[in-house]
Amino acid sequence: MITWDQIRRHFERDGVPFVERTGQVRALEVELRLPDGTLELQVAYDEENGVVRFVVPNVNLPRRLPRNRHEMRKALLLLNSCFILGGFSEDPQGRVSFCITMLIEGNELTYPAYRRLLNSCAASVDRALPWLRQVSTGALSAEDAVENILDISRRIEQRHHSPNEPELAPAAASITEDEIEQFGRALMDGKLPPPEQG
Repeated sequence: MITWDQIRRHFERDGVPFVERTGQVRALEVELRLPDGTLELQVAYDEENGVVRFVVPNVNLPRRLPRNRHEMRKALLLLNSCFILGGFSEDPQGRVSFCITMLIEGNELTYPAYRRLLNSCAASVDRALPWLRQVSTGALSAEDAVENILDISRRIEQRHHSPNEPELAPAAASITEDEIEQFGRALMDGKLPPPEQG
């Protein structure tokens, strides 16, 4: 079972500053540092519904004109069809978020699993953001944006498997689609992959 204290301990172990919110759903608010800025992340512990959510609540996109909303929704739908772990959504106010949800019961949030969740959130949003920004301004079609996002993932995958290529510095940039898919399937099956042997 995933516990609230376990989640807090993982963030404390990494020395990541957080703000703790109490209420019906407890949450930690943290800032993840990426090469091009920071990413606002919330970790919500929802005991009533039996889930933990790792959420980027407001992906930093330009304000969209009404004519671009349909194309953005199409891009998010196409992109989510490629994901097993997590997905993007848009609220009625037009804010786009990214969320990974896992069950509290039947799972254990080991430290390596926690790091994979953070890396998956960061990598998914960081890769998609430049192309989604272009869709939101009408500069790119949904299909072209998603193809570019997937192309980045394919190139990272090739680098990851090539012994002659140097490892990419940020952990979020080097996580591969195979790892995200394997982790996502394990979450759906109710059993996380074992910790990596170091």
